[in-house]
Amino acid sequence: MEEQDCRAIGRYRPYRSWGEQQIALLMDREGIAYQYEYPLALMDDGKVKLYYPDFTLPCYGLIVEYFGVQNSSDYERKTSNKMNAYRKAGIETIVITNDFFKGDWPSRIMGQIEHVLQSRVERFGRRNEGEKK
Repeated sequence: MEEQDCRAIGRYRPYRSWGEQQIALLMDREGIAYQYEYPLALMDDGKVKLYYPDFTLPCYGLIVEYFGVQNSSDYERKTSNKMNAYRKAGIETIVITNDFFKGDWPSRIMGQIEHVLQSRVERFGRRNEGEKK
């Protein structure tokens, strides 16, 4: 497996939306390395399909997706398909929508990342306790 450089931070790119730009600025400010729209090949209905997650956090092994389009059935169908593919592949994903950008949204995003990582630690601990018995 290729070793990730967790110091590499993706900065100053042209983002597709205001929301994506805000998320990127937060990741930069927090020192979280990410890959923007880095291709991800997954099996979907027996075929390999390429997805382009908004933010892949390689050092955390998770994806952050910003779904900013509202009232579009085509967009909703595509995002639903993408989320199903991630779930089937066992990829943990944090989903952010326009409504998320209210109040102290940076703390909520960081809290969600922390929650995912803490859940992994707890699952790992339970698994190890089961092996010791």
